[in-house]
Amino acid sequence: MFENICCARQGILFVLLLLTSGLCPSFAAKSQALPMDQVNALLDPKSLGVKSNGQPKYRKGIITGRYMEAECADISFAKWEEFPLKRCTYRQPDNNASSGKKATVIMLNPEKELLAKWLVASCVIVKGNIGIKSCSVKLAKAIINASGSQFPVAGIVLEDMDGDNIQNAFTFRDGVTVKLQGGLSVGSKEMFGETENNVALDPNTIVQSTASTAGPARIQSTSRQMYKNYMGNDARDVTGTKWLDEVRRLYQDAWKRGHDDSLPETVEKYRNDLLVAKCYALLSISPPG
Repeated sequence: MFENICCARQGILFVLLLLTSGLCPSFAAKSQALPMDQVNALLDPKSLGVKSNGQPKYRKGIITGRYMEAECADISFAKWEEFPLKRCTYRQPDNNASSGKKATVIMLNPEKELLAKWLVASCVIVKGNIGIKSCSVKLAKAIINASGSQFPVAGIVLEDMDGDNIQNAFTFRDGVTVKLQGGLSVGSKEMFGETENNVALDPNTIVQSTASTAGPARIQSTSRQMYKNYMGNDARDVTGTKWLDEVRRLYQDAWKRGHDDSLPETVEKYRNDLLVAKCYALLSISPPG
């Protein structure tokens, strides 16, 4: 009799947990196996939409927009010594220069498979097992528009912000646009050369401030406020340039877990807190208190 009651209670508890996991993503996020069917679907470029001729709208799928991956070589950088950084030199067309503007940037861009797993894991954490496909597609497109999934550790990023075919130059540290002592002004349209590139790549150059109050962090443009909304009481001090320290810590943590072969293929392994924070904001969902 007692054993029957216990079994019944355990069965009810199991059902309740299953139901709750669908409503409250936090139950599903920690140990749930990563849904590889969703990951594999996202790796197909056509998952982001197709043209009238049946070809994908985004030819390279979720890694569309990596224009800075041109002439690249391995390199190390202060506080990133453990990671496989790439130093890339690239050109962008510019009306002020017949050969275009040339810049150099150090990056740590996620492989296509890792990015897909980060995207799906973020959507499971935020939405549970409901609407993972639409969520991950929306998040992938947001990243393509924000950064092309390129994470600049240091250097100059060129972007035609005004659509006038004149490149704006932005200096980065730890995935965030910054103002450097002796560096280019934020969004400068002026021509620059080796001197400015060297200042932007020198780890000893003083970072004076982030370029904006929001301080959107790559790869998904997570602002300080999005981070604080998501982290709640666990949020660290991210005022001023301390934001760079936290962005670096979180990105490195997500990278390490994602490449740790000793960990099981769970949602938790591919949790990227910067991406999760953005996902909550993008979907207008309030993070759990």
